Amino acid sequence: MTSSIRSRRAIVAALMSFTALAAAGTARAEETIKIGGIMSLTGAGASIGKNAEVAWKRAVDDINAAGGILGKKVELVLADTMTDPTHGVSEMRRLIESEKVAAVVGPATSQETTPLMPIGTEANIAQVSSAASTQLTPQVGPYHFSTSPIGENQMIPNIAYALDTLKLTKLALISDNGGMSKAAVSDIVNYMKGKGVEPVAIQEFAFRTEDMTPQLFSLRNSEAEAVLLINSIGDDARKMLENRYDIGWDVPVLASLTMTNYAVGNAATIGTEPFEGVYSVQFEGMTFCPGDALGEKPFAKFAEKAKADIADLDRMGGPSALVPYYIQPFILAAAMNGSGKTDGKSVAAWIEANAGEIKTLTGKLAASADNHFLPSVESLKVVKNPYQLREDGLVERADCAQ
Repeated sequence: MTSSIRSRRAIVAALMSFTALAAAGTARAEETIKIGGIMSLTGAGASIGKNAEVAWKRAVDDINAAGGILGKKVELVLADTMTDPTHGVSEMRRLIESEKVAAVVGPATSQETTPLMPIGTEANIAQVSSAASTQLTPQVGPYHFSTSPIGENQMIPNIAYALDTLKLTKLALISDNGGMSKAAVSDIVNYMKGKGVEPVAIQEFAFRTEDMTPQLFSLRNSEAEAVLLINSIGDDARKMLENRYDIGWDVPVLASLTMTNYAVGNAATIGTEPFEGVYSVQFEGMTFCPGDALGEKPFAKFAEKAKADIADLDRMGGPSALVPYYIQPFILAAAMNGSGKTDGKSVAAWIEANAGEIKTLTGKLAASADNHFLPSVESLKVVKNPYQLREDGLVERADCAQ
């Protein structure tokens, strides 16, 4: 055999070997379904990012343990927005174009989510975030859904509690300058007018502010009897309570989900005294009334396992701080398994038609062609002492008699 023939055979053998390896690699890739997780893992919103990362990983592990998606293992691929919407756009493109993800969970805030939605729409990719700006409509993002209720819906139970139970009518409103809160303020004001009251004062603070005492002094000067707080991150909820305590203003505070979800961690940092007179909302599935059985709700079982597995859980805000992100991969898994497809159009159509069938820790979901904010106002209940969890991780409702 000539050396040239041996050389050609060696080349052919090498090519066949390479082809076999490539085919094996492709087969392995096709055996998994990639879900992209995009969040502020660094930067100003890193505290949210840590919670999301832990929650998503737990969700993916639990989905895989239950059989995965369409019989395939789920792989989580993380991307960091660095709390910068521009960088987030680059990371979203990387997830879709380079990582070939089938769907995306995250980000947390509306200002980060808004520029990513057109990218997902163009690529026919489903996305489940926790953004809550009313501008994130199905018309703008047909394949985008949110696990957060809109800001107005978060305040409706609080307004009812202030008017009907606390018998207070002089209500002030304070919010951060994020997309969700900004969009919600005008809706909340209009809702209040429909109830025959108007805010006695409205103030806004910068996202991740260092001090909001000027805004609080202004609200106090308006002689407000209670304050409605709507914001996006736990650090700002803590700062509001700190500054309110510092100036000795003890009017009731009625706050959004952020207050509840980060109350345990914030109380560990600033103590429980600043929480005096604080109410907030929580999903019904994560609340209890006196006499309710201990440890029976799905969230209670989740909380028990999370406490056993996560050493710094309290610092992260407790089990409730993980839930908004933990349920996101499950929503995608339910829709993909239900529709038998992974593309954004099919996933969105299935969720619109079947959201009520998806089992979550928070309670029943709802969706339609006109509404992609999955929780309804009926799923939210006012709670008291949000930092004080029962043994099974549930927080006590303030409206049990209603």
